[in-house]
Amino acid sequence: MGALWDEHYDGIRQLIDVNPTRITWQRHPLKENSRGEPVADMEAEPLELSAWARISHQSGGVRGAESAAGGITANFSTYVVALRGADLRQGDVITADAGAIRKWKVGVVDELAVEGEPYAIQAPLARADG
Repeated sequence: MGALWDEHYDGIRQLIDVNPTRITWQRHPLKENSRGEPVADMEAEPLELSAWARISHQSGGVRGAESAAGGITANFSTYVVALRGADLRQGDVITADAGAIRKWKVGVVDELAVEGEPYAIQAPLARADG
């Protein structure tokens, strides 16, 4: 991997290091069904997966200032960023080790890459703890 990839990887690592959160999630191992296709083995003990990540907010879109009963409203969405190797998939439910909201459902996972070589992933999050 080249210097440009190293810069991007180090940038994400430093971003995570500013406010790291340990996330965990479970995934059932795969087994073949009667047609030879891989499916989740719901009878097996789920695997416990984890990674260091950053859970943060970003503007959910461009909006003008809108008055509300509590003042000016903001349109923010929550997302997670992790280094490559974190096997997050859409639909996973992650548990974070800090903050008031502890469970999040993972949205579409985008792979961040330089010259075709992935260095990180990012995905939007939705509350999954009620």
